[in-house]
Amino acid sequence: MRVLLLDYEYPRLASGAVAASEALARGLASRGVMVDVVTSGQHATTESCVLWNGGSSEEGLLTMHRVKSRAGYLLAALPLLRRLLRGERYDLVHVFFSRPTGALLPLLDLGDVPIIVSLHRSDDSSSAPHGPGAPVFRRLLGPFNRWIWRRADRLVAVSESLGALTLRGSPNLRYSVVHNGVDLARFRPARTLRRSRSGRVRCLAVAGLTERERMADLLRALARLERGRFELEIVGAGPEESRLRALAASLGVASEVVFGGPLSGAKVAERYREADLFTLAPSAEPTGSGFAEALASGLPIVGSSVGVIPELVEHGTNGLLVRPGDVKAIADAIGRLADDPHLRREMGRLNRLKAKATLDWSRITERYLSIYAGVQRRRPAPTRVAEIPSSTW
Repeated sequence: MRVLLLDYEYPRLASGAVAASEALARGLASRGVMVDVVTSGQHATTESCVLWNGGSSEEGLLTMHRVKSRAGYLLAALPLLRRLLRGERYDLVHVFFSRPTGALLPLLDLGDVPIIVSLHRSDDSSSAPHGPGAPVFRRLLGPFNRWIWRRADRLVAVSESLGALTLRGSPNLRYSVVHNGVDLARFRPARTLRRSRSGRVRCLAVAGLTERERMADLLRALARLERGRFELEIVGAGPEESRLRALAASLGVASEVVFGGPLSGAKVAERYREADLFTLAPSAEPTGSGFAEALASGLPIVGSSVGVIPELVEHGTNGLLVRPGDVKAIADAIGRLADDPHLRREMGRLNRLKAKATLDWSRITERYLSIYAGVQRRRPAPTRVAEIPSSTW
């Protein structure tokens, strides 16, 4: 099988979708698939590597084509894609993001090649974007988005909640749900019992510092808890950092808050292993990458009951869920887990088991291979992995 994968930001930026496209490309190639990735970069380059998982009947080849992004991905990628399509016979084209990557579809002569479009964030949906000019922007782009979705042989949403957002403007669409996976080798529980040098209960939040993540609610919840008993580390960067630092100082909890900044994947994984709880209660969460990492790291979770979070966290079983903005409920949930080490350990154990059972990238890759087999038109489908049913497919 030969697959053409389009992702304008793979793998320069550290978003969940980038991790998904990179892990999928490598997973496919390790199973003997020939994968061409067209993405952007500072310089135009082409690099190839042979991959094999040790069990497939043959090796695969992953070729990364970077186009110089100064002129914009669409303009830079179009000539390369046309050359690739003239020179190669692809079995499938997989597009990450409706915009801007999906805007290439009407400009390419794909013939009868099946197309998969992956929706990985809220601005792929009918309800996005937000802000003062959002209604006009949606009116202009809405019909184009719907054309892209209808052009696809299969839509894949990273969560049921994101798929439901898409249905708001296109109620007749059908989609499959494939959650983002997680690197179980990198994100893993601590080998020994967690012990804090300060004696504090360590809470960890990993996310961009934006208004949507509602980090201010975590600071206000911390201020309601027993002083000196808790520590909150915030890993990430964003436009809200200055305001959050000022808020921590005004609440008198600055000495109990660590702003860790943006960290590499290995460093982030260390922070999970050093924490006692994962705490994040955003107002929206379409992808849940941080929550998947917390599951894999064996951490109990305090989260909000929005987006993909309830799909990963069952309230009272492997975490505690609250309404976004309910500062008292956040504080109570953190306090409850802090007071019950046995409950924390049991939730952490269940989270690791859940991650191994559902979020291993090898399982996610097999799920995509099953979807690929279902849309291929020119040859009999190979042995299929049973598809996980979703609400609309």
